[in-house]
Amino acid sequence: MIAALAFAQARRGPNGRAVREMRFVRRSGLPLSAACLVANGVREHFARLLGRALETEVIDPVIPDVRSLSVLFEDATVRRVRGKLCETFVLIRPRDARRLVAVAFVEPEGEEATLSSFERLTLDRLLEAVPPLCAPLCGDVRSVVTETPERAAAESTTYFEIRIGGEVGAALGFALNADPAQHATPSLSLEDLSDLEIECAVECGRGSLELESFALLREGMTLALETRLDGVGMLSAGGISLVRGTCGTRGERAAFVAA
Repeated sequence: MIAALAFAQARRGPNGRAVREMRFVRRSGLPLSAACLVANGVREHFARLLGRALETEVIDPVIPDVRSLSVLFEDATVRRVRGKLCETFVLIRPRDARRLVAVAFVEPEGEEATLSSFERLTLDRLLEAVPPLCAPLCGDVRSVVTETPERAAAESTTYFEIRIGGEVGAALGFALNADPAQHATPSLSLEDLSDLEIECAVECGRGSLELESFALLREGMTLALETRLDGVGMLSAGGISLVRGTCGTRGERAAFVAA
């Protein structure tokens, strides 16, 4: 968990100016990239099982309060995924479960609050490949067990959702029992960048040209520049001027000597 600086909604102050109060809020330390990796796996898995192209949307990782967690987990089907680093809870709420099963059977969504035993078996088959996709969240997966919604909600901290769009229109929830720790990484050294190549350019001539002469430019014409051949040049990389120096020749090649 990290504390992030945030600003409240603007309000009018005594002098009529807009005022936004500053405060610190709790933010999850889970990288969004990890959630996106899981989302890609979910999209490919359900696209293969349901036989259609799908799109997924990731809702940013947050740290909900106790009340929000109880609402998110209410009556949900939950799997506890024990990993090397932490534990992840995979959940699907009743409405999303009914929707997912209906799409699998290519029929309208049922109105019954609970799934039949056959529908429950189908849901289990649809969800069985999801826990292994949690490796970016909890490390190598070691075991998967069914968990009660109440216990999972009580142990959860970080939470995010993956929404499956299109004809499916269902969401899967993912919660971690511990927010990832923040680690400082060492800075890059020159040795780390030794294999990189940077494209450079040297400007060794400059001059001005009347608009009429510019419009009459043709192949083979000679332009006299104001800069001397051995005059000051500029070395640039990525469009940024870096070093002044002298332009000249060395053997049969153009050369540049940094000043």
